Amino acid sequence: MTDTLQQIVEQQHTLTVEQYAADKPSFMLLTQLSVIQVEGEEAQGFLQNLLTNDVNDLAVNQSQLSAFCNAKGRIFAQFLLIRRSDYYQLVLPDAMCTTLHQRLSMYVLRSKVTISNMSESMSCFGFTHPDNDSAQTLNLDDELYQQNEQLPGDDNRCLAIVNNDDATALLNTINQQTWQLSSEKVWDLLDIEAGLPSITVNTKEKFTPQQINFDLIGGVSFKKGCYPGQEVVARMHYLGKASRRLFPAMATSSALPELGDEVLTASGDVAGHIVSAQQEDGQTIKLLLALKLSELDSELVFNKTTALTLLSKDVSE
Repeated sequence: MTDTLQQIVEQQHTLTVEQYAADKPSFMLLTQLSVIQVEGEEAQGFLQNLLTNDVNDLAVNQSQLSAFCNAKGRIFAQFLLIRRSDYYQLVLPDAMCTTLHQRLSMYVLRSKVTISNMSESMSCFGFTHPDNDSAQTLNLDDELYQQNEQLPGDDNRCLAIVNNDDATALLNTINQQTWQLSSEKVWDLLDIEAGLPSITVNTKEKFTPQQINFDLIGGVSFKKGCYPGQEVVARMHYLGKASRRLFPAMATSSALPELGDEVLTASGDVAGHIVSAQQEDGQTIKLLLALKLSELDSELVFNKTTALTLLSKDVSE
């Protein structure tokens, strides 16, 4: 019997991250993600003038990381941008979907562009698999299936964006094979392990692309034309040096911090902020921190007392 989307959500609520098996094909309904659709004869130029990456480089059914910045070069929203045959899809945190939809709509003016919030009509599925061949057995249409080969650490992950009316067919395909359901939190952990940041309501307009390594993971083009905040981002790239970068960390705690919370030194000075966090098990949290380079050797805490351990101090520039 094929499960419904609601049944999948209910089942996921009973699962823990520890039950995930990396050596088995797994799937998860990514309720933390939503989709904005941009279409119209001027959609490509519209996005090219607003986003940090080079939209003109995308072929049909290719994807790229990109972001929309404010005039000060701070990221308002970041997302996976996918080009389809006659429209574009922006996959981003559900909490930012309405906010970004409203902000982008302010730039339409007389452009022949339509921007739609698809959060109520489309769903995102994540798939992890021990080898690429197992993903191919799903036999998903190109309009449904997006292999994210260019994302760091994503060799064995893929994303399916599905009209809710078509979800039954996808779930039926999954049920006929050996894919096991996993917690959607696994996807967040894999993002953190890959060094892939996520900007949401508490962290919008807090970081420049360089402060969260967005320039290092393919989210910024320094060869394209202007976009909001481009001068600030380019000046830092060509004339300056980032004083903050993104670093992976862990902590022993059973309570997740708020995204955007301050990271402090033992003496109480602000060393940076929490960009991403997810529970790895009942007592361990994995995090991404935007930190001052000058504080990498300091003792770091959040919530004033919870110690943080950096998992790497390297930045590949």
